[in-house]
Amino acid sequence: MVELREISWENLWDIISLKPAENQKDYLPSNAVFMAMAFVNLKFQYPDACFAIYHERTAVGFTKIVFVEKNEKQFNLSEDSYMIDALMIDEQYQRMGYGTSALEQILSFIRTKPWGYSHIIRASCYDMNIAAGKLLERMGFNRTGEFDRGKVGLSVYTCIL
Repeated sequence: MVELREISWENLWDIISLKPAENQKDYLPSNAVFMAMAFVNLKFQYPDACFAIYHERTAVGFTKIVFVEKNEKQFNLSEDSYMIDALMIDEQYQRMGYGTSALEQILSFIRTKPWGYSHIIRASCYDMNIAAGKLLERMGFNRTGEFDRGKVGLSVYTCIL
């Protein structure tokens, strides 16, 4: 069973050391960069959380979830939205079902509405990352268009709660 766990001093370096497959490295910054981004978001009072993804006692991945209020300058969304900013499974644990199980846990967490009401979940995915796009679609997300922050080939996927 896969579960989301808080990142702590006990597992920090395990999470930082997780890496995507070689052909996916262009799609994701490191987990340390995502954690630094979360720190900045929290500093500016944007609700944000990073979680380790575990299978039993083994760290297999990482995720970052943020709540974006409508009309926030950086994203300029028309309604409050939860965003899955990162979902990464370490290269040695890919193709074992952990991504699907992790996304199920992420959606369960978001359904608790920890930072406020929204019926929208967004995720971005590079078009070249076909496996990630298929995972999102399989889990009920629809590709809704291009990401408009200057990233070529980055699409937005949306899921209605």
